[in-house]
Amino acid sequence: MLSRLKRQYQALPVIVITGHGSVSGAVDAMRAGAFDYLTKPFDNDDVVAAVKRAIALQQPAQPATDSLREAVTGLMGRGPAIQALITQMEVVLNTDYSVLISGETGTGKEVVAQALHRHGSRTARPFVVFDCGAIVESLMESEFFGHERGSYTGASERRRGRFELAADGGTIFLDEICNLCAVGQQALLRVLEERVIYRVGGSTPIRLDTRVIAATNGALAGDEGTVTFRPDLFYRLSEYTIAVPPLRSRPEDIDFLARRFLDQTQKALGGAVRDISEDALDLLRSCPWPGNARQLRNVVRRAGLTASSTVTAEDIQACLPRRPVQVAVNKQIFSTVDAPLRDLVQHRVQQVERESILNALALDGGNKAAAARRLGIDYKTFRVKLKTFEQPAAVARDLTSV
Repeated sequence: MLSRLKRQYQALPVIVITGHGSVSGAVDAMRAGAFDYLTKPFDNDDVVAAVKRAIALQQPAQPATDSLREAVTGLMGRGPAIQALITQMEVVLNTDYSVLISGETGTGKEVVAQALHRHGSRTARPFVVFDCGAIVESLMESEFFGHERGSYTGASERRRGRFELAADGGTIFLDEICNLCAVGQQALLRVLEERVIYRVGGSTPIRLDTRVIAATNGALAGDEGTVTFRPDLFYRLSEYTIAVPPLRSRPEDIDFLARRFLDQTQKALGGAVRDISEDALDLLRSCPWPGNARQLRNVVRRAGLTASSTVTAEDIQACLPRRPVQVAVNKQIFSTVDAPLRDLVQHRVQQVERESILNALALDGGNKAAAARRLGIDYKTFRVKLKTFEQPAAVARDLTSV
């Protein structure tokens, strides 16, 4: 199948996933033209990272047919907050400054980064995306810089890293830079200072003509109370900073975004849903949207899937996330001497965990992986706890039984 695919579609990246992995199988797949080779059982994040790498290689170099302002307003809205955002972008558009984009999850930081690339002087070169929270520390340098064949166990072929893919005039977008581990921070600082990289296990210098754009949804070095991010790297990355406003600060754009997302849904469903009612728009404008435009898009798409010809307020209400249930615990419970202290502490911990997990999930628009990263816990652990805590009645019963 792989051989036939590569004969018919030579430029198509193919990722092989197998339950019968072996070194010889990997070698054969790579020789036949596989982009990557993964074995079962696999981690979902590894698959996502592999697909993102493949997409980065296939990123089309599209000429800027519209102006930056037209492109951004066509995606994000035409309100004054977005106009001010575009003005910030225009200042740095045709420079080589490193740009740090800050904003909450779902505000459109990658939209801003792509617009800076596609409407700037580097538009004909690759735009390479790197999710700083998706790669384990031991593979960070290999992902950044690539590796030579035989440089470590399993390195059966030479591989180009993300920076090399963008080395010749491209742009590298470091998404969620706040999740970058200490090893990655040190390596990135060296790159920004020297503008030269070496593949892991290699000795040939590769000079970089690469623009660096980073994005964060949290505080970095230089912000009060933060000690996990290197201050020297922060100052290198933030030659110019852009703050993307949250959706709750620009309700004037909600109508436009809702109709745009509904139009996308209509095309996907073959024109089943044609309009959205005014009362539905009123309801959307009244929501706080902790997940910002991404959360709004998910709600509109779900409503469009279940609505008839017009999305109503009832359709929207059914798709809005329920507010996290706050389990009220009688203060008397924790002052009684009848229950063992160990049980009281255990139930208090469960209550705090539950509130933290559900609130993180709401802030990240229902994205479990992002919520797990926000809390600094393993994705599998997050899912197990969420499954338990999604049963508020049972939790309340446990607490009140102490």
